[in-house]
Amino acid sequence: MRRDDEGCGDDGTVLVLVLGFTAVLLLMVGVVVNVSTAALARRSVASAADGAAVAAAQSLDLSALYAGGLREGRLPLDPVEAGARVAAYGQQAVLTQPGLQLAVAVDGSTATVVAVREVRLPFSRLAGLGPLRVQATARARAPVLP
Repeated sequence: MRRDDEGCGDDGTVLVLVLGFTAVLLLMVGVVVNVSTAALARRSVASAADGAAVAAAQSLDLSALYAGGLREGRLPLDPVEAGARVAAYGQQAVLTQPGLQLAVAVDGSTATVVAVREVRLPFSRLAGLGPLRVQATARARAPVLP
């Protein structure tokens, strides 16, 4: 005896649902991984900018300090020394963050460092996206204690 199921058209619907849910799950995993990678890159670039700014803030301009003393309670910074300190810091930071670029500007007593790095997200090629440019800015100055 053969049973004829002409009225039942549900064959294969579970397979379609499983494939659909798998695709959505893989898409969500890709988004989470990309967002996490971008957030960690932003955090590491900001940390590098902070460290470089602190290094630059330690470059006192002794001749200006001796000649003019403390102006407005702030220590003057040497732009050349600040650049050298940021470059030395950058040589160490680039070991853990390939492609990191640091730029420093000294405005009297404040050192401003801009850190830039391009990060390739793990699933960006699937979406046709290029590398993500991450940038952070940090400012520092040497404290004057009474």
